[in-house]
Amino acid sequence: MPIIDCAQTIEPHFHWQSHSFVSQDPGRGDEFQEFGLKWRGSGFSFVSAPGWRIPGAARLDAFPLDAIAGVATVLDAAGPRISADDLRPALANPARRKLLVLRTGHADRHRNSHLAYWREVPVLDPALALLIAAAGYAHVILDIPCDPITPRRPLFDGDIPNPNGEFRAALHAAGLLVTENAMNLSAIEQAEVFLLSLPLAIPRATTSPCRPVAFTDWPKDNPRMLDVSTPLFNHWRWFIDVNDADPATRIDRDEIHFTVRGHGFTHCDAPRHMRRDGLTIQELPNEGLDVFTGRTKIIDLSDLPLPTPLTPEIISARAGVIHPDDMVVLRSDLTNRMGYESRTWHLAAPNLEVAAANWLLDQGPKAIVIDFPQDHVAREMPYRHVYNREFVTHHAVFARNVPFVEDLRDIGLWGSDQPYLLAIPLRTNCIDGAMMRTLLVDW
Repeated sequence: MPIIDCAQTIEPHFHWQSHSFVSQDPGRGDEFQEFGLKWRGSGFSFVSAPGWRIPGAARLDAFPLDAIAGVATVLDAAGPRISADDLRPALANPARRKLLVLRTGHADRHRNSHLAYWREVPVLDPALALLIAAAGYAHVILDIPCDPITPRRPLFDGDIPNPNGEFRAALHAAGLLVTENAMNLSAIEQAEVFLLSLPLAIPRATTSPCRPVAFTDWPKDNPRMLDVSTPLFNHWRWFIDVNDADPATRIDRDEIHFTVRGHGFTHCDAPRHMRRDGLTIQELPNEGLDVFTGRTKIIDLSDLPLPTPLTPEIISARAGVIHPDDMVVLRSDLTNRMGYESRTWHLAAPNLEVAAANWLLDQGPKAIVIDFPQDHVAREMPYRHVYNREFVTHHAVFARNVPFVEDLRDIGLWGSDQPYLLAIPLRTNCIDGAMMRTLLVDW
């Protein structure tokens, strides 16, 4: 299924306070290559809920999955100003879909690092938002910014206002989600796509970075979906801070800020994470999208006592048929049994022996997906520093340039062993992996 990446790359930016950063780098003597992400409420491709600016209104976690993943209608909105009358004929009938892609082409004409991205933005009439809501849409995806820009360096013409804040406010007031700063929408050549604009799993959040992606072919319009991501929270082990925004910011908005410093919660590992000669996430097919989406084979290990060494005999006896380019999912239910917040999560974890990892790799999977820390040495992480060379299972897998998806939960709620996995990593300029939101679907 061809996938179009519609996300801007999160990177240091002259205006947005949200940005990526390098948490560890072997080039400066660190043990690992590890990403970092600082989120301050907006910037790049992001999704927002009505509760961001409207007290008491719905937050992101109040919306069902089919409001952030589903078939989307693609509608062109050309010109410097788009009124309700311009699109009234196209919006006259009730919406067949919950998602609407409103394509102006703006983000394909101007980079977000150029002031023209704000100065020359098309202006959308707030009355158009009311028309969209009346048609029955639940989520609008835009390739424009809706925020003004207040430069940190003086400009001759001062601040750059953005009238589209009123358009977004009208959508929020009508109860809709908004994704803004999408790009590459010109690559979509059809009237409908299956679109995902997945916020990270952040309890109480009203905004989140996201990676909008469009499937140009899909087997079912309304699939069953299950979120198997581990929600973010302040954790005793992982270097993460999740907090309410600064009080000065909360005057006109309600948002969650977070800073991630390395690999934790639901994320992917590219081989470069531990091997300096390993593939980066950008070097994976379609920057990871073609690797982390597709058919899976779940190997159920949830009945085994904790901890249990996972040997080749155990894995091969339970694996069944693994097709080349499947993703292999190892299900232990560790988080469901122990709790991700518990120190026992590390101490009781099963471990994938190197010989078992090699057996799996011989079956030709394109990724290995797990809900537990795969190396035996991870049991020592709660009380000592563990060195790169000690992660022998990681190294065995990375030596074949196969990536991991890590730290899932609730896999046992699915009920079958061959679901389709949609694990969408954020698009950043970090090279070792990314945070992700992960769904199982019955495609």
